[in-house]
Amino acid sequence: MGKNHDLVVTLKKIKKMKNMILYIALCIATISALTVYSATIHKSSSFFYKEIVWIALGIFTYFIFSFIDYRLYGKYYRVIYIINVVLLVLVFLIGDKRLGAQRWIDFGFITIQPSEFSKLFIVLTFSEVLSDKFNSKFVGLKSVIATSLHIIPIFLLIAAQPDLGTSLVIIFLYLILIFVNGIDWKTIIIISITGISMAPIGYFFFLKEYQKERVLTFLNPEADLLGSGWNVTQSMIAVGSGGIFGKGFLQGTQSKLRFLPESHTDFIAAVFLEERGLIGGCLLLLLYTILLWGILRIGDKAEGYGKLICYGISAIFLFHIVVNIGMVTGIMPVTGLPLLLMSYGGTSFLFTFAMLGIVQSINIYRE
Repeated sequence: MGKNHDLVVTLKKIKKMKNMILYIALCIATISALTVYSATIHKSSSFFYKEIVWIALGIFTYFIFSFIDYRLYGKYYRVIYIINVVLLVLVFLIGDKRLGAQRWIDFGFITIQPSEFSKLFIVLTFSEVLSDKFNSKFVGLKSVIATSLHIIPIFLLIAAQPDLGTSLVIIFLYLILIFVNGIDWKTIIIISITGISMAPIGYFFFLKEYQKERVLTFLNPEADLLGSGWNVTQSMIAVGSGGIFGKGFLQGTQSKLRFLPESHTDFIAAVFLEERGLIGGCLLLLLYTILLWGILRIGDKAEGYGKLICYGISAIFLFHIVVNIGMVTGIMPVTGLPLLLMSYGGTSFLFTFAMLGIVQSINIYRE
């Protein structure tokens, strides 16, 4: 009787699954695999095969998180927050330093970037704080200070790595979640004035020299074409040369001739746009739009904690998409943020499919 009951419950959960977001994610991941193959075939085919493995592991991760009741994250949000802090501290104790930043932990069989998972952890923990303690009561500077205490330690640990892109995602998540939770216009004005006034201070006293250089390069990339402006200039050349229909699969030259650095990671969108052109770019953005719509639709059917999680996850996707596409087209500074489901990287794929699995869990377990 017990086994039959468990089977019935499992079948009901499977029946409730709406895998449209998984299908869209797999479409984007397939495009990613082909683009990674094109961008790295002149170096090694190992990148392509590793990408396939990460996608397979990502799908497995998706189904695991789909069948974990999302409400457990709210119940144990303090534990998740502690894990978040510990992983970020471990980066400074045993982390690997690459390209001037200390962001990775090598466990031998896998290398992870804790700041990637940190974004999801913040969504899970901060959403619980808002839904439990500030539901319809987020008013005034007192609420801003009280809630920011949850965010600031994570923000500072990530900014110190340094990882400007991810630290900006944390701020964006904070703003989106308090807005979705409910906030009065007076508090919005206070936050806006504070943010604008803090921007110059942040630039002059908190940004590293290379980060300031990226901002200046964004404003005038032609000032140092062979130095700091090289990446974005080559990326813009790749995007522009793709035209309307693109040069065709394996026909791009910027990555093949090694003009475009990090062609399979940060600048993979430039490789895709060179080969697929404006039409391909519009199709890719359409897929991302459908994915975001699917996540928000599930969020709107949920309440409280589940809704905040869905909006937080969609905010992570939106920030990465806007910043990365803006970066490769020269309309935003280079931050190193990957294009989720497109950029090569194991941590990024596992983190992204975990997020989508949690969205599915909200769809299955919401009341």
